[in-house]
Amino acid sequence: MNQPFVVAYGMGVDSTAMLTGLSGIGMRPDLILFADVGGEKDETYAYQAIMDQFLESVGFPAITMVRYVPQDFKNWPPYYTLEENCLTNGTLPSLAFGFGSCSQKWKAAPQNQFCNAWEPALNWWAQGGRVLKAIGFDAGPADMRRRNHAGNQEDPKYEYWYPLIEWAWDRERCKDEIRVAGLPVPPKSSCFFLSGHEAAGN
Repeated sequence: MNQPFVVAYGMGVDSTAMLTGLSGIGMRPDLILFADVGGEKDETYAYQAIMDQFLESVGFPAITMVRYVPQDFKNWPPYYTLEENCLTNGTLPSLAFGFGSCSQKWKAAPQNQFCNAWEPALNWWAQGGRVLKAIGFDAGPADMRRRNHAGNQEDPKYEYWYPLIEWAWDRERCKDEIRVAGLPVPPKSSCFFLSGHEAAGN
């Protein structure tokens, strides 16, 4: 059995370029996960059909959409999307205040939860291995800083890989590579209610 390979897909510029780059070197993911926070722009959701067509054309698996599932109902009404979370608590996402905990709760955690029941990962972990997870941080200064605070390299379950940084692709190079692959450049991936704030668009 080969090391399972998972792509964390954000439906934005960086992670879309990462997938085109992986297809260029013939490195096929076993699983492509998109964590839907329930508040993406309509243009982002519409891009999934475009991307799934491309993935099929290069022999990659289709996008698997996952969502946060509340573990308890201490908040009322219970929330299932980031927007509902904000309305229940009467606040904005932490990103609006310069923090990134919403990404952990609403993006990384649902992907990890899916993998916790994914048979190839379970079998690999049982053998003492780590699943390879590709994350689309580009080689620009902002994402280089984000990379320095993400992905614990001592994680017993995951080996984190940042292909765009390894390839030295900054955001403009990512856009160019998407166009070369025959795809439209996707819109910036962020919650529609964060349009007035800077949001990461991987």
